[in-house]
Amino acid sequence: MTVDGSHEGCFVHASRLYAVPSDSTFTVDETRSSYVDAAAVRRRGRVRVHWSAFVGGVVGGGFIDLSAWHTSKVTDWVALAMMFALGGVVGFATAIGIREALVGRPPEPNVVRLPAIEVPGDVALAAPDDATADELVLWSVITRRFRAAKVAVDSLPFEKLPLEHDQGTVASGSHSATLTPAATQAMAELTYVTARHDFEPVAELLGLSLPR
Repeated sequence: MTVDGSHEGCFVHASRLYAVPSDSTFTVDETRSSYVDAAAVRRRGRVRVHWSAFVGGVVGGGFIDLSAWHTSKVTDWVALAMMFALGGVVGFATAIGIREALVGRPPEPNVVRLPAIEVPGDVALAAPDDATADELVLWSVITRRFRAAKVAVDSLPFEKLPLEHDQGTVASGSHSATLTPAATQAMAELTYVTARHDFEPVAELLGLSLPR
């Protein structure tokens, strides 16, 4: 890349380059730290399971097996194993529910990612060495907006819509406006044309390809 995490006003997080606008009230280091902290909170939230849930699973599985052996005289180990697994799942889920009802969920830290714009790889590669963070932000926003509009137009084959999708409803305040597929397509194409018009000088400046 011509522009990387060492560039002024930029940082790298999770192999992605970000640019911080100059009018941000936060420094690059503060912004980077907010991304790292937010990612750490998400990772902790995915793996937090209390030990009591596993105890509940064992107790639930054992209770089902004991009941089956005592009441129905089940001795087949395959059947007992299947019932233990079923009882374990029920016990596991029940233990989690009881714990959350009694003590509640542990509060998550209030971590917010500070303002920054992800810079597309080809924009970073083609950007001049003296590009400012604000220029990277502007080029990135225009480029990402154009590509999103292009995908939106390319992925909407309106002519193949089934009859029940002939009309779409768009809420507007307390009223609803009905749009036909043709009108929806026209809006998508207008958004694409506008985004393309804004992207053309950026593409010319950076030497990026402009799809027809």
